Amino acid sequence: MATGHDAAREQPTRALIDEFAQIASHVHSSEDYEDSMRRITDTAVHAIEGCEVASISLLERSGPVTHAATGELADRGDAIQYEEGEGPCLDAAMQERWVYTRDLSTSDRWPQSSRRLVKELGVASMFSCRLALEAAPNQTLGGINMYATKTDAFSEQDQMLAILLSSLGAVVVDASRQQAHLRAAIESRQLIGEAIGIMRAQRSMSREEAFTALSKASQRMNIKLRDLAEQIADGQTCEPETQSLPERPSRTSDR
Repeated sequence: MATGHDAAREQPTRALIDEFAQIASHVHSSEDYEDSMRRITDTAVHAIEGCEVASISLLERSGPVTHAATGELADRGDAIQYEEGEGPCLDAAMQERWVYTRDLSTSDRWPQSSRRLVKELGVASMFSCRLALEAAPNQTLGGINMYATKTDAFSEQDQMLAILLSSLGAVVVDASRQQAHLRAAIESRQLIGEAIGIMRAQRSMSREEAFTALSKASQRMNIKLRDLAEQIADGQTCEPETQSLPERPSRTSDR
């Protein structure tokens, strides 16, 4: 039988479980990549008391890119950290699993970005968590960033919920990205097939000849194969010229 002390200790744990259950019911992957990320940042604002605005920083080839910012403060806050090359959002995404800055005005860890965040935006505290899959914790997708205009705005429960949300969010972002890539691949294949069908119907061409003509036209026009196929399917351009193709062998033998 649980004592009064045990019951008091279990109460915040149960509250945390209940809160996370609510989070999990609102966050799920979909074929709409941006919508999935928006669900994560919206949930951060609604479920984490200290969070006023939130955003997701994804690490792409060109560098970190902000997605699903719930307000201008988060969008501009991320941009300042990218410009200065320092800040909680970058450290959480690339170095640590999570970073809590209780008072940016007294922090000397990121002197340039901290000064600008406080002076230009009035940000007082931040909590950032890495988006990484448990199967590959060192392969980061990016991070989720939570901003507050109050110092020490994030309670221990807020921090735990943020860490749990980031773990769930990493799975959702990865699954949504894979769905988006698969959807794009299917659509590309369908468009290319449609363009090839149009070309074969308008000219006496085999499937291989039509695909070769399409590929060469894509290279010559410096346009992606999918985009050229879409133009042909939409009737925005004529089918590619076939003058560079080898002549088809005659159906009658020479005598």
